[in-house]
Formats: sequence, structure tokens, C-alpha cells
Amino acid sequence: MRPWIVRAALVLATLLAVAAPLRAMAAADRLIIGTEGDYAPFSYVQADGSLGGFDVDMAEALCAAMQATCEIVAVPWGDLIPALNDRRIDAIIASMSITEERKQLVAFTNRYYRTPMQFIARKGSRIDVSPEHLRGKRVAVEADTTAHKYLLGHGEIGMDMRVFATQSEANRALMRGEADLLIADSLVMWALTKTPEGAHFEFVGAPIYADEGIGIAVRHGDETLLQALNRAILRVRMDGTYDRINAKYFPFSIY
Repeated sequence: MRPWIVRAALVLATLLAVAAPLRAMAAADRLIIGTEGDYAPFSYVQADGSLGGFDVDMAEALCAAMQATCEIVAVPWGDLIPALNDRRIDAIIASMSITEERKQLVAFTNRYYRTPMQFIARKGSRIDVSPEHLRGKRVAVEADTTAHKYLLGHGEIGMDMRVFATQSEANRALMRGEADLLIADSLVMWALTKTPEGAHFEFVGAPIYADEGIGIAVRHGDETLLQALNRAILRVRMDGTYDRINAKYFPFSIY
């Protein structure tokens, strides 16, 4: 078959997939989407008590694309996967990295963004964050995250790891001088440095890639919802919705 025919067939298949109904679910279906609610700028509680952030806006856009009625609820980070598998929620849209360990517990959609981890420290500190130089450094991190796993992989070097239940608590530890370094998703760190409280801090060291990107988690075997979400991700990327949400929070593409 000629190469141009193959390319045309692939393009046509993509367009048909996007144009097709996004789900084989009843119109009355109601989905409960879990997010963290304490991970700005991706999810946070707004002044009126409602949830906001990139993940929340994405969840709403994907539900609209699937013509699904959705409720978005805040769930503590460490309880998100148990809540999913206990059927208290139907999907996790909470900046969850796709890792081999998590694939044993949940199924992931295609990624909806990708970003590395990075350290931040007080401006001018010039800390060397290569693993062999972290000995004795106080490093703040949110528990059970990809960044936490990264630190555990180097724990034998003797760093003073300060582990917190939420990202906000880890952030505050750095601001109060209770930690020398903070590691998390680089976009979360970037957003923090743009706040008045974080203006005295800066990135140190190179970005660290340690996962396959950020995906939406569903229960193993929930293939209908998984494929509906994959098609919805493709649709919002093609119709401009993704770019509008991205631009609301970041002056650059995070896809």
C-alpha cells in the first residue's frame, strides 16, 4: 500500500473516532470524579468553597464531551486509589503519574499532560541536588507521590526527608525554613514561585523525568469508561478546549 494511502487512512480513522459518540453509556449515567483539592494550580478549594484548578476544569470538559453528568469531589491523596477500587468514586483526575506500580492497582487512560519533577530552594542557596550531594539536606515532599518514590530510591545517602500528608504542608515547611529543599511536579513548583510567599524561591537542578505522564485512573475492567475518556481527551485537544484550559493556568503548553 502506498505511504500516502496509509497516512490518509490513519487520519480518517482518527477523525471518525473523535466524531463518533464518546461513550456507550446511558444518558442518565452519573460519574463521581475524585480529585485532591490541595494541589494548586491543578486542584484547590476556592473562596466560595467550590473546587477549581486545571484538573477540575479538565474533568468538567471531559464530562461535557462524554455527555455525562459528573460530580467532582475532593479526596485526600492517599485515599484516592482505595476510593476508586471501593467504588466510592468512578475515576481519578488528580495529576496522577502513570507508573508501573500504580498500573497494578488501576487502569490509566492516555496521558493528558506530562511534566517533570524539580527541586526548589531559597534564592541564592546554590544547593547541589545531585543524589550524592543530598546527604544531610532537609528535603520536603508530599507522601506517596512520584517525588516521594524518587527520594526513597536515594534514601540510603542520608538525607533528612520531611514527608507531609499534603502538598500545602510540604510547601509551608520550606517557607518556614523547616526544609532546605522541596521537590514536586515542576508545574506545581513553578506556580508556587509566582505567589508572594514563594517569590523568594527558585528552581535548582535539572528537571527529573520519572513516569509516563499524567493520566486518568479508572478501575481495572472498566473498559467502556476508559475508552470514553480516551476519546474525550482526544476531542478536547482537537476542538481547542484543552488549549483554552491550559492558557488559563500556564503561559506554555503542558501537554
